[in-house]
Amino acid sequence: MYDFPEVRDSTQKLLTAFVDALASCGQVVHVETPDGLVHEKLMEMWRSNQTALSQSCGLPFVEDLHEHVDVVGTFLWTDVSDPQGRYQTVIVAREALNVSNICELGGLRPVVSNTQSLSGWCSLGVALAEAKFAKNSVQPYVMSGGHARSLQMLQDGEADIASIDSATYQLLSRHRPALVNNVRVIGYGPMVPATPIIVSKSSEVDTGEVYRVVSELFGRADLRAALGNIGISGFVRLTNNDYDGVMELVKTAEVVLPRR
Repeated sequence: MYDFPEVRDSTQKLLTAFVDALASCGQVVHVETPDGLVHEKLMEMWRSNQTALSQSCGLPFVEDLHEHVDVVGTFLWTDVSDPQGRYQTVIVAREALNVSNICELGGLRPVVSNTQSLSGWCSLGVALAEAKFAKNSVQPYVMSGGHARSLQMLQDGEADIASIDSATYQLLSRHRPALVNNVRVIGYGPMVPATPIIVSKSSEVDTGEVYRVVSELFGRADLRAALGNIGISGFVRLTNNDYDGVMELVKTAEVVLPRR
């Protein structure tokens, strides 16, 4: 989900290490990289019995994927995650609007990545609801299809505010600074478990064993540069139950940013 061209070599090095780690669990696998901007393609892959290991968004997991997959853990993102693997999205606004906090967003137009996104839709809706906004307090939202596109729409004046996955924002700040130069961080979304690493239930693999072999990769000296380039500092154990609170957040988000 964070496979930007600027870090693709590092991502491929990490994926190759994952393949080798899974082989030690008796799984013969290979790498496939579907188009991350096409939600339907991602859902098809995540539901597939052939998917040995992947990374999904937390919202599709609780609404659909929990019937097909189990959570192994989540990455720790440098300067983003807490020690339990939780993080908050950044709420951003166009610099030209001169707003300094979420309470000043009335009448502005949000952009959401898609309404199946915990970071790009749900977290923004929750942040607005907690600031006491009602359904018609902001303009109808537009959808971008991805966090980078949301930031571009802010740059182009096609939208005013957005919620951006913090790991993505950090990567884009480093590699595509033009996307963030004219936006201002004005707040944060709710604390949520970061994007889960998942395995198919059909594989009948022990998630604890997968966690063990994957977590060992983060101590390897030959992967240190690749992990640092992506912005990953570790891997922590999470289970399906760690995402139980997400559905309550969805209900809150629907109050201000109802799905269409």
